[in-house]
Amino acid sequence: MKRTVIILFISSLLISAQNVKNKQPEESFFNKKNVSVMAISGIYAFSLVEGYVSWWKNDSKPFHFYEKLGKNSWFNEKYSLGIDKVGHFYTSYFLYKFQKDVFLWGGNEPGFSKWFSALLSSGFAVIIEIGDGFSSFGFDYQDLVFNLAGVGYGLLQEESSIFRHLNFKWSFFPKSGLTIPPNFTHHYDDHIYWLTADVYNLFGDNFKKYWPQFLQPAIGFSVNKNGTEREFTVGFDFNFNFLFKNSNQDLKLLGNTLNLFHFPAPGIKFNDNAKPNYKLLLLN
Repeated sequence: MKRTVIILFISSLLISAQNVKNKQPEESFFNKKNVSVMAISGIYAFSLVEGYVSWWKNDSKPFHFYEKLGKNSWFNEKYSLGIDKVGHFYTSYFLYKFQKDVFLWGGNEPGFSKWFSALLSSGFAVIIEIGDGFSSFGFDYQDLVFNLAGVGYGLLQEESSIFRHLNFKWSFFPKSGLTIPPNFTHHYDDHIYWLTADVYNLFGDNFKKYWPQFLQPAIGFSVNKNGTEREFTVGFDFNFNFLFKNSNQDLKLLGNTLNLFHFPAPGIKFNDNAKPNYKLLLLN
């Protein structure tokens, strides 16, 4: 029952938004505004199905909170060493950024695109935690804090030119091969979360003479294969907006979407108990 309520809630939000924005009838149903809403609806539908299959299927409990054990909380949980918390941050950050860009591509007003995307991302995070609260996992307020922080950082980028050039990205290359649907939360060692700096636009005009516009330095965070050690990576990243900066809205959306992911590039991975691992094209 609770999953049905979740789906109906998100669907009603999206349908209401479409009715508000489309006061004038369009010539074709498949116009950009309708397509933008259908695309976002598809993402949420996929996320709900993936969450149900991975976490909630045949697992119904009275609502309860997830109990932390001593100091094993926040970034110290033994099964993930904080990578799951960063994942919660990035998931909400991704949803906010992507759906805002999709709404803008669809011709919606910037204010509506920004705030409705923030509402959807935050509401989705709350609903997922409530769903967990009715399963054996329990409602985890710490996960929710990181989810809301991801949305908050996306909003901060709208207001600050400095933070606008400091972006979070994600790379996922499963060592054991990709499964359908992918089990993102079962293979923490295959994730790397990146903070990239668009130094070309971050610093003054004199710096632009010496730094290529498409290249960005990046710092990555991950865990090792056994999930027993944190790993850090220093490397490079590519700015795809550079390729599409003077293009039409379709290619700009493509560039913005690609810029939410980190693609293989030179990098050096470090941890406390191993020698630095140098790779020309670092995957994971």
